[in-house]
Amino acid sequence: MISWAESVFSIREGWFGYRDGKTVLQDINLSLNPGTFYGLIGPNGSGKTTLLDLLASTIQPDKGTVLFRGKPLAAYRRQELARMLAFVPQDFALGFEYTVFDVVLMGRHPHIPRFSSPAAKDLDRVEEALALMDITQLRDRAVTRLSGGEKQRVIVARALAQDTQALILDEATSNLDIRHTIEIMRVVSDRVRQKGMTVIAAIHDLNLAAAFCDELVVLKAGSVVTQGAVRDVLTNPLIREVFAVDGHIRVHPETMALGIDYVFKKEADL
Repeated sequence: MISWAESVFSIREGWFGYRDGKTVLQDINLSLNPGTFYGLIGPNGSGKTTLLDLLASTIQPDKGTVLFRGKPLAAYRRQELARMLAFVPQDFALGFEYTVFDVVLMGRHPHIPRFSSPAAKDLDRVEEALALMDITQLRDRAVTRLSGGEKQRVIVARALAQDTQALILDEATSNLDIRHTIEIMRVVSDRVRQKGMTVIAAIHDLNLAAAFCDELVVLKAGSVVTQGAVRDVLTNPLIREVFAVDGHIRVHPETMALGIDYVFKKEADL
């Protein structure tokens, strides 16, 4: 068992609410271990984005403590944290006429000394990220002229170029076609296996989460319902309890990955 201090992320008795008085997260106790791909699942409004914002240090908890590698997130300098933690938010703005190459290169800024130019290693990381996200052919195009899915791949490429120990993804594949969705999940999964990266990703598609994640964290109404290995967490009763739908868990005969068949009833059958 990995202790709180050895965890990459940990939250102790975390609470968060907005100024209108609404509590979004309550009594969150969570520990995320190194070298693990976590899927964060739950219905709309369950607090997934808010939880990821806490882990990314874009907001601070009203109560409780958020730690990164055993140290309070608030104690890190921004550049220091950016060398270790990358975040792909759900909402992002690319309003300036930067090229795709320039935006991906921004992921290297935390590693480049002030007043210095990018080194060969920095440029190599950018080229690698462009290729992984299948956007090399877009390198000189202004990001304002890209489709929504292309922009999303650019933002993921920027995070990959950042080359961090931990990666937070908030619906990073929501605007993508199935091919690019699977490719992003494969790339992230490879980073976990090959480099020991810790990833936590909010994912709506339960089949996608089951296929690629090691563990699931389940949120409902601002609380953690359960956390554990995919096969232990993803059950028919849980799907019914958390998502209010009927589903049937199946095992793929070749990959042995879990999948879900949803049960839809016609109005005449109700």
